Amino acid sequence: MAGVTARRRLDPAIRRGLILDETARLVLADGLSALRMEDVARAAGVSKALVYSYFPSKGALLSALLLSEYASFQAQARAAAQGAHGLDALIRLTTRAYLAHVAARGPLIQRLLGEPQAAAALRDADGAARAATVGFFAHAIVREYPIAPERAATVADLLMGLTGAAGDHLLREGGDLCEVEDMVVEMIGAALRQVARAEKREAA
Repeated sequence: MAGVTARRRLDPAIRRGLILDETARLVLADGLSALRMEDVARAAGVSKALVYSYFPSKGALLSALLLSEYASFQAQARAAAQGAHGLDALIRLTTRAYLAHVAARGPLIQRLLGEPQAAAALRDADGAARAATVGFFAHAIVREYPIAPERAATVADLLMGLTGAAGDHLLREGGDLCEVEDMVVEMIGAALRQVARAEKREAA
């Protein structure tokens, strides 16, 4: 019929991403407590029923958003790791990727972690991913330092906590991202050298 514009159907994955993007914008603008499914639907230009067809509850929506943010960071970290040649470059590039993600998306992630269902979903997803990341870094450490694999895994797990603490510091206090990156990289390098020296003394 003349004068009527047919509504373009979006691919479900694109529609889902649009809903998540608008949810992120609303959470940052108004907070978790003010978020309503009808507001998300209005912002995304869809019906509330359609939002519910993708996300059966507000908790499910926020969980999906937090997991999407986590997946985005994981992809950035993998890309950074692929561009690294040697352990020093791997530490610097992955630290930079993490801190840059925190600087860009940290306020949103902090708010989402205040929703119990979302926080629980992330804990479940993070367990296996963290174990894989620890294993990856432990393998890289063993290639460069005379450190036993079991100890390298412990060191990798602890040093990931240092990077996480640096991200928390940036969120709380602000500051220069490059300066914090340099501090983290220097502390990780010093810790690895100290562990390697200690292991060498034990083996002597």
